[in-house]
Amino acid sequence: VKYPSLPITPFSDMIRGMLMDIPGLGQERYETWDELHLYCYRVAGTVGLMSMPVFGCAPGFTDETAKEPALSLGVAFQITNILRDVGEDAEKRER
Repeated sequence: VKYPSLPITPFSDMIRGMLMDIPGLGQERYETWDELHLYCYRVAGTVGLMSMPVFGCAPGFTDETAKEPALSLGVAFQITNILRDVGEDAEKRER
């Protein structure tokens, strides 16, 4: 199956996000919301963008109208994941 409308940008952005996780190369703390949001976009918002051409949109909606909700959902999932790990990180990793 081919997805001609699937752009390469979310894939390259996701790789940039993975690089942000590498100890010594990435960063362990994000001082501002903008820094954290960029990380969340790269590792999770991109998944929403990559999924859109595969899953399609509901009748009456376009890729353009679905793009922002897809991004927001991915970022929200990542923020939730980070918040879930806060206690463990504080105890086990002394962060």
